[in-house]
Amino acid sequence: MNVIEKLQEKIQQEKEVKGRAIVFWYDPQAQVTVDELREQIDDIHVRELTDRNFFKIKVEVELQKPTESFLIYSANPRPNDKENVLLDILSYSLEFKADEVAMLSESLHVSDHVLRSMMEQYPLFFESKERRRKLGKVLPKSAGEYEFELSMMAVLLKAPVPDIRVITRQLVMNGLHMEENELSNQLQRNFSLVRALEFIGRYFGVSIEETQEPLKELLQILIYQHFRRDASFVVDEWEKKWSSSSPNVCALFIEEWLQHTERDVIEEIIKKWERSHQVRGILSTQDIDNFQKVVTIPVVDVLIIEKCVDELEHKTIHVDERLSLIEQRLQTYWGKKGKIKDLYKTLYEAIRVEKLKPVITNMHQEEDLYERYANSLYQIDQAYRHFMYYFSRLNVKEILEDIASRTTNWYENHYLLKLGEEANYMLEDGDLSKLMPQRTFFQKKIRPILEKEQTRVFVIISDALRYEAACELHEQLDQRENGKSSILPMAASYPTYTQLGMASLLPHRELSADSKKGILADGQSTKGMDKRRQLLQTVESQAEVLRLKELLDMKAGEADLLLRGKRLVYLYHDHIDALGDSAKSERETYEAVHQAINNLEYAVDRLSRLQAKRIFVTADHGFLFQFKQIEPHGKIPAVEGEVTDSNRRFAIGHHLSTPEGSIKIMEKQTPLKNVEVVMAKSLNRFKTGGGLQFIHGGALPQEAIVPLIEYRRIEKAKPVDIAVAMINKVITNYRIPISFYQEQSISDEFTSRKVRAAFYQGDERISNELDLVFDLKGENRARNIQVEFTLVEKHYKIGETCALRIETVTKKGKVVYLEEEFVLRLYETLY
Repeated sequence: MNVIEKLQEKIQQEKEVKGRAIVFWYDPQAQVTVDELREQIDDIHVRELTDRNFFKIKVEVELQKPTESFLIYSANPRPNDKENVLLDILSYSLEFKADEVAMLSESLHVSDHVLRSMMEQYPLFFESKERRRKLGKVLPKSAGEYEFELSMMAVLLKAPVPDIRVITRQLVMNGLHMEENELSNQLQRNFSLVRALEFIGRYFGVSIEETQEPLKELLQILIYQHFRRDASFVVDEWEKKWSSSSPNVCALFIEEWLQHTERDVIEEIIKKWERSHQVRGILSTQDIDNFQKVVTIPVVDVLIIEKCVDELEHKTIHVDERLSLIEQRLQTYWGKKGKIKDLYKTLYEAIRVEKLKPVITNMHQEEDLYERYANSLYQIDQAYRHFMYYFSRLNVKEILEDIASRTTNWYENHYLLKLGEEANYMLEDGDLSKLMPQRTFFQKKIRPILEKEQTRVFVIISDALRYEAACELHEQLDQRENGKSSILPMAASYPTYTQLGMASLLPHRELSADSKKGILADGQSTKGMDKRRQLLQTVESQAEVLRLKELLDMKAGEADLLLRGKRLVYLYHDHIDALGDSAKSERETYEAVHQAINNLEYAVDRLSRLQAKRIFVTADHGFLFQFKQIEPHGKIPAVEGEVTDSNRRFAIGHHLSTPEGSIKIMEKQTPLKNVEVVMAKSLNRFKTGGGLQFIHGGALPQEAIVPLIEYRRIEKAKPVDIAVAMINKVITNYRIPISFYQEQSISDEFTSRKVRAAFYQGDERISNELDLVFDLKGENRARNIQVEFTLVEKHYKIGETCALRIETVTKKGKVVYLEEEFVLRLYETLY
């Protein structure tokens, strides 16, 4: 298409839109003459603009022929707006541009004089059609020279947007050494490396364009400023070398990069910075309080871990303070990663054990040991299990080996022995716990539901799920948005082993033992799935018995079909006992507990999706586990006589012996009426087959207290509402303390809300970003949170506004929840 054809097309488009066309053409290259225009273009008045006829043209266009079309042609360049006497007409008309630069400026939506200036300064850039095409994709409309140059840099550095932060990241990721950085060479050839470094330096408040290794110097400043933001001390040498007039801008850049998908580069740079400048040695001279908030470098976490280990070894640790610190560090960038995360989790549980140690000093014989255990002592077993689970998975155990040895020694030789003594007193005195007996479970919990409700009931029985592990499961279930969980302890039937425990959970009036058929419920065998189904169906005809895994492996349609019409479903889960009861795998017990908790949480979730509203989770018995090699004095002679069933901790039968270290319990202490029961005292094991470390059958609380979790499916709870608890929303400092108020307490109706918050101006984030979880319970005054945001340094006009944007974070993504407007009055930046 030639220039005249293009002009005709523009004229026709203008007519179609406005009814008439008024077109200006400034043509300093004199591509055509007025006579040629008049010959080739019809239906429009062609007027040549001169220094003397502008008024005549104005009168003709606006007064004499107000509905007719005009082409106003000038062989001169377009004048400046201040000197353009026909600017008022031009403002509502069309300007036609026909030279290459003019057409490019039109396609880029940028003013002609800006483009011409750029083409004069950077001619090599515009020689490439591909670069011009890419420029059109990133260049903002009506860009000035600064935005234009940023866009050129973005094209050369393969940045998706003309953002100085993205541009800088792209440049640095290509290498810190300029001679090896291909992108810096692109800037040098097709733009200006000095100009690019000037832009970058100005943004970050530094001067790097004259340094020998500008990118390396820049990164040192950025990392230091991120470090300096949270440190409570100053290293004079660093402060002098790596100062910036915009420290918050520097810190925010590092923070954003660490959240970027390509963060491996900055990780390595940070680690190298840490080593090169001997940061560990400098931090070692400081009190931990001076750097415990620093999140820039991993050595901070190493020093915190070493400090906690040292305090544990010397018994100088302030447990609550250190537990709080570790919780905070586990939310930081390096604290969430690999070895550091594993060490923190292990150390956290070791400190928990230390915190819980004093609770056994107040144990008195007159108290119900089982009640006391269910109220508080179980936390020791939970913390120790967590500790050993995490410790056994560490790649670097050396730093915590002494702690593990000391913790295990206290747990097994002090805590367990103390519990063993108290359990012995109970057995010898014939005491019965005040806890609900396991054998009354069906009568007290299941039968009333079957008689009074039409609700379908699921009972999950997890073999050897002890009480402390079930408490952990309960806490996880209680956090579900559409469910409510409660837990209570039950006293397991003596002796605490699978056959009797499983039978105790079935409907019965009397339990007895048979040498061939095992445990009988009202004379009926309870061994095996079919026998248990038959027993349940004597009470509820629409009862079903399954292995839990079978149900979970079914597709939804298959499960619905199987369960259709069923009112009572018993589901059996065997993961802990299956591993623990084997001498080959008993050392994997704590791993098995961890997996069992995950399995059971998933099972409840799956059943909820099958519309189950009443779910019970319980166990046949608990277990005791010791890592240390069992000493010979803990092994006692096997029971002699007519033994019908036994393991390392008990024997049942007739005419039984009672070796030293064991006791024949009273008739009232067991539901079995037709046999004698001998149980090992304390931590003793009979010299019979089976593993030595994983045991059950005795009377210690870990074996003899079983959980009963009741989970109800409810309407989905709403996330709590939050508000910014500030009357005057005025920002006067780059550091902004913000108070949040959680409007409702966590309850059945309201669940927690996770949010991400930051300050924005338009779509530009101008502060750090914080992840917050609102999960507080209690009265109004207890539901306040105060946090601090850091604003980037730039010129803010007095009185202009910004917004605190709060987004709810869900599994599906982020949704804007609340925006609060703040007024910026940073007077201190004026002086």
